[in-house]
Amino acid sequence: MLRDTVKGLDKVMKNDIPKGYVVLVTGGVGSMKSSFVYNVLSSYLNKHKDEFGVYVTLEESRESHLRNMESLGIKKPEHLQIFDYQDIRKEWREEEPTLNMVSITEDVIKFYKEEMKDKFTIFCLDSLNALQTLAKTDNLRRESYHFFNLLRDSGLTSFIIQEAQVIGEGRRHIPESYLADGVIELGVIETPELVTRYLQIRKMRACRHSMKKHQLIVNEGGLEVLGPVYE
Repeated sequence: MLRDTVKGLDKVMKNDIPKGYVVLVTGGVGSMKSSFVYNVLSSYLNKHKDEFGVYVTLEESRESHLRNMESLGIKKPEHLQIFDYQDIRKEWREEEPTLNMVSITEDVIKFYKEEMKDKFTIFCLDSLNALQTLAKTDNLRRESYHFFNLLRDSGLTSFIIQEAQVIGEGRRHIPESYLADGVIELGVIETPELVTRYLQIRKMRACRHSMKKHQLIVNEGGLEVLGPVYE
């Protein structure tokens, strides 16, 4: 489901995650969170052509997202549906201005579960920050708990993108990490000589993995994980 989807990720993960996990992919601006998750979904679905996936993007249009991914050499599989905020507004326009994005995202998942049956196996939300901003609720913590449980109960392998909050001295606050089965952190290390992107698995239940930061680069055909940044 994950270990073999991005080149070099098998150096970090000793065994794979089971189907149905909810994985939070977090990091700062420019850390390639969307690119990483899209690479995972694209690679997985290209190997499992009898399965179906949905990528919900609330931060940019479908066309913009696809253009960015194609520039990295990541091709869209035919059986991956890209669903953007404009699609949601058109589909549920009669509910404006009381649009509850949490409920509508749930409806999207339920629709494809009914439409594609057991073929619908993998899902991404980009991003949790945007969903919470657009949600019509006074209790985001409760809604987040409900949303993560919905994903887990649906049986989908889900990747939730979240921009982490920096709380001082470079430390990141990831409030929803306790809800997820796994947490993958992407980040950037800057020195006077160079800028290095990295991937670090902070948490992955029932999976043996390295805790080191591994270099993440853009290669021909997508992303690639290299060796540890610090030996």
